[in-house]
Parts: sequence; structure tokens; C-alpha cells
Amino acid sequence: MRQPRLSTCALPQEERGIRFSKPTRRVFGMERNALTSMPMNWFQERENARRSHFYEIWENSVPQVFQDVPTYYRKGNIVASLGVWEIWVWQFVRSIILNPGDHVLDVAAGTNDLGLRLLKKQPDIHVTAVDRSRDMQRQGQVLAKRNQVRIESVIHDAHELPFPDNSFDVVTLQAASRHLQLDKVFPEIYRVLKPNGRFYHCDMLRPTHRIVEWLYLRFLKISVALTAAAFGSSAAARNCGTYFSDAIHHFYTPDELSAVLGLCGFSKIHCRKSVWGGMVGFHAARKVVAESPSSGG
Repeated sequence: MRQPRLSTCALPQEERGIRFSKPTRRVFGMERNALTSMPMNWFQERENARRSHFYEIWENSVPQVFQDVPTYYRKGNIVASLGVWEIWVWQFVRSIILNPGDHVLDVAAGTNDLGLRLLKKQPDIHVTAVDRSRDMQRQGQVLAKRNQVRIESVIHDAHELPFPDNSFDVVTLQAASRHLQLDKVFPEIYRVLKPNGRFYHCDMLRPTHRIVEWLYLRFLKISVALTAAAFGSSAAARNCGTYFSDAIHHFYTPDELSAVLGLCGFSKIHCRKSVWGGMVGFHAARKVVAESPSSGG
């Protein structure tokens, strides 16, 4: 099965399985329940806008940052978030359902922090990590050996996953989607999932409440700058404080991301928010493929 036909996915809420915590919250001039039937061009326009703002940064600056941070990536996130990072990751891992023997793909796996936690939770799964940063994955393999576990490492761009259709029972994506083109990555994740496969996503999102967003983005600029200084980061990392806050400002709210997942073919979409206004969101979705009609009549 190739990529889903995105234009066919704007189905009513009860058919898509999309759940929102409140029925009528206005987001960018739209009521939240209207997001369940957003047209495909809404998503495409948002992605085009994100590309126009950040494509050069994604291609040049972000890779430079990930050459610098592998050895202190986890510690840096803990410091920048004042310790809340560990709580978010713990909540995310707890939400992921794993079965013995599952084949799990961790997209934009970085230093394999999530893969290591999943193997600790369910030791008899097979984890494949894909990331375009050789430096991050090199550190990830060091950590895997230190923990005496095996994680297959694939160095490749997440926008074109180098795996056959229907390959994985579970796909995860944590703390990376802000740096990715979702109109390319999400259909690829859908493609490589097995029928009824499960996709789990966690990232810092745009808060629903504007006052929270204003405070949050200003805190983020300061915390990234201080963290970069504390760890002696490269100039590329020190200069990315503004980008990290701008990327969230132009990103999706938790409920908008639920709509995006629906447009990309996913079903049974569940969203849980952490912290005020959805600063962090946890999404779970399924690849539900309709069975072919029986030829027996």
C-alpha cells in the first residue's frame, strides 16, 4: 500500500475517532469541532508557510546543532525545561502500548533515549532507529551498548523512510516534528505502519491560550540561551533560541495536530495535553485499513 489519499480523510468526528477535550474552543477563528473536517488545503497552506519560514534553517542550522549536542542532549533538555522534560518523557512512554515481539520504528530517534526506555518497558521488542544525524545516532549506539541492548540504526532522512510498506507494528516520534515537514513525514509513517499499527507522537506544541503562548515562548528563548551557555554549545546552537520559539509559534495546537493526523489517513486519534494550554501534547493514532469485501457474497 502506498501513501494514503489525503483528500479523502476529512470525515465526521465519530467516523474518524478524533476526540477533543472540549467541544467548542475557538482556534485561529475556527471552532475546535470544525477542525475535524478541515480541508486538505488548510494543512497544505500551513506546511507551505512553515517551509517558507524555516526550510533553510532545517537544512543548514539544525543539522549543525545536532552535531554539537549529542553528548549532553538529555541533560540539556532537562536543564532547559527546569526538569519537566523527564516527566513529559515518562508520561509519553507510559502511554505507548507494546506487545511482545513488536517491531518498533523510532523516527528522528536522536540519541535513542526513547528506544532505550521502550526496551526497558518491553524487553522483547525489536527497535529500529532512523535519524539523519550520524552524530546523534553514534551517541545513541554508545548508549545502547552501555545498556546492553540492540537498536538497529539507520541514517536516513525521515521525509522518505527507507522501509517497505506495512513494516512496523508501532512507530514513535518524539520532540522532533517541529523541525520536520509533516505533509511528507506523516504519510510516510502511515505507509510503513502495518494495518492496525499504532503511531505515538509527543512534542512541544503551540499552546491554545495566547497568554500562555506569549509567556512560554519568551521563557523558551531565555532557557535555550542559558542552556547553550551552560554547556558551552557551538555558535549554531547558541543562535537557535529564536528559531525554537518561532518554530512553536508557527506550529500546531494539540487539536490542530489531531486534525492533521486525520487528514494524513490516521484513525482512532486520541490527544492528551500536558501543562497549561497544551504546551506539550501526546497523540495516539491507528492505521485502520478497511477489509476488502468478501467475494463469497
